[in-house]
Amino acid sequence: MQKKSKIYFVLATAICGLFCGCYYDGETECYDTKEYISISILSTTKIDSVDIYLNGEQVCHIDYAYHFVKPANNEYFYDEDFHKMLSGENLCDSLEECPSWYDLGCYLRKPPNKIRIQDTLVSMHVFEGLQRKEQKIIIPAIGGNYINVISEQDSVMWFSYKENPIRPFASVFDSPASSNRGGCYDGYCVATLPIVEEEYCYDK
Repeated sequence: MQKKSKIYFVLATAICGLFCGCYYDGETECYDTKEYISISILSTTKIDSVDIYLNGEQVCHIDYAYHFVKPANNEYFYDEDFHKMLSGENLCDSLEECPSWYDLGCYLRKPPNKIRIQDTLVSMHVFEGLQRKEQKIIIPAIGGNYINVISEQDSVMWFSYKENPIRPFASVFDSPASSNRGGCYDGYCVATLPIVEEEYCYDK
């Protein structure tokens, strides 16, 4: 009986060590948000994919676009999946008849992407179907910012929004009218918003 008790004790200790070791131990590693960049390419025209370069080095390939649609009689844009759930007077006859935005986002951080946050020359290869466009834009103070790159033909509409036009809430789109405008280059305009948090922390 004593031998069995010892076996059970050893097994219990091993199992506890296996699972308890996975629990959060309270240790975190924090990074200054100036080491982060969030870039969103926004257009009312569908973009199939975008390659983003910093000083000639490719840092992002984005081949998925979020599609935000403004339902009839509504003030805000929602993900198109939400639109599919609507009915009656809030539902447009088709997505093509609803005002909409396409958003392709790229999120980078110095660790582990090893980006050089002082870089300000950003170039993009934008693919619309088989058509490829190359844009070069200049973004001052690139680190620690949400960067919105808006199709120039849509910029008047974008900057007319005094509040976040897109639901669910995302600070990357907050208050387009009060964002810092950085000029227009090759058919796209740049606007930045500072990342509010001072640092991001992760479990070690």
